[in-house]
Amino acid sequence: MKPQDPKAESITFGVELETTIPATAGIVVGAYHIGTTVRMGADTQTNLPLNAPTFDGNHWKAERDGSIRANPGRVPCEFVSPILKGGEGVEHLLQFLDWANAIGANVNASCGCHITVGVESIIGTNDPQAMSEFARKLAHIARWHAMSIYGQTGTGRHLNQYSHTLGDDVGTLVKRMESATNPTRKADAANRCGRGMINFKKLFSHGVIEFRVFAGTLNRHKLLHHLATVLGLCRRAAEVECLGAFSKNKTQAKRTATATHALRFLWDYLGWTGSKRTVALGLVGPLHAEFKTYRQIADRMCRRFDSRFPCANL
Repeated sequence: MKPQDPKAESITFGVELETTIPATAGIVVGAYHIGTTVRMGADTQTNLPLNAPTFDGNHWKAERDGSIRANPGRVPCEFVSPILKGGEGVEHLLQFLDWANAIGANVNASCGCHITVGVESIIGTNDPQAMSEFARKLAHIARWHAMSIYGQTGTGRHLNQYSHTLGDDVGTLVKRMESATNPTRKADAANRCGRGMINFKKLFSHGVIEFRVFAGTLNRHKLLHHLATVLGLCRRAAEVECLGAFSKNKTQAKRTATATHALRFLWDYLGWTGSKRTVALGLVGPLHAEFKTYRQIADRMCRRFDSRFPCANL
């Protein structure tokens, strides 16, 4: 496989894991957007306290989310990470995943996984025009690769009101965002894009873009592929110079006819396979080292998606 992507080491990202946890887990779940610090939980095997991992001394938060459904004896809980970065950040995410599984966290169809990225850490500036250009490129690329992005979840996230596909209106809005010179108009266009598979609402207020496309998971390999996809798409959007139309061209349409085929197109587009790139865009640490394993899981999920949604045509 090609070398790791050194520029991806500087990308800051955060992860939100929507779960349900045992009522006996010992976790105090805070209100929506007012999370409580996660310090420890009860190990389901021993019932002993198990310290939660931290990143650079920073803790995760636990908060409510009204969209999560929980069975009796369990509590809805969205775990929100501190700001992570690079291969060490990926390693920490996996440590937290092990901890969450150990305290009995699980997911169901109401759960999602959100990944937020810091735009300045990707493009090297917080200039509104540069951020607008990056966001437009990312929206185009995500639209082209929607089949593989949804497909790797193996679920119907494209049918979810919180993670819907990017419609033609978004193409118009990101173009308006890029062409506008007035900061208020830029922010208004970003806000009007809505909260679909990618949320641009906080681009100018917080300097971040949120991927809402992924289904809830506490599976190591699924989460690695999701994060690799996000970082890879962001790195590609930062590098691309010639931007095509918001809709797919004939070649793109042919290569994304099914999620299984679209996945291979994604890998090639990001340089994870093939010979078009000198590095594997977005891949650092475990994202690079474990690619051969988690690609198999993503392939299986895409095959499942194709069997469940043969007419998706994303």
